[in-house]
Amino acid sequence: MRRTLFVAAALLAAATVRAQPAQAIEGKWWKRPVVARELQLSADQTAALEKIFARSKPKLIDLRADLEKKQFLLQQAMEDENADRKDLEKKMEAAENSRAELQKARQRMLLDIRQVMKPEQWQKLLQLREEFRARVQQQRREMKQQQAPRAEPPRPKRPPR
Repeated sequence: MRRTLFVAAALLAAATVRAQPAQAIEGKWWKRPVVARELQLSADQTAALEKIFARSKPKLIDLRADLEKKQFLLQQAMEDENADRKDLEKKMEAAENSRAELQKARQRMLLDIRQVMKPEQWQKLLQLREEFRARVQQQRREMKQQQAPRAEPPRPKRPPR
């Protein structure tokens, strides 16, 4: 019975944490009414942010796919006991270059977004993102504590018969 209650509580906690990312400051956050209202985004700003996203997303998808492909090829080569060191180093370099290109594209998109927003809106967005991350970390800590095995209290010893 106790185990069933523990499993049910853990599932409920996991469902709660999974529901939270819908409010994350990720993806199309400017379309979330609460975030848009908090940042006081104008219709023109929202339209500009949507254009930036639409322009950037296909490139980000391609770069992410390229990185995953290069990571996979590197992993396969690392598992090969007969792999040539120079070949491995080339694959490592290719994966890291791909990662850098993806990061640069993300940063360019953020730079474009930042230029659309007023400085106080940008600062508020950063603050909202930090608050969200802190909430998620707290929820994860709480889940770990709930899932940690609890020591059973010692049972009273029966007197010898």
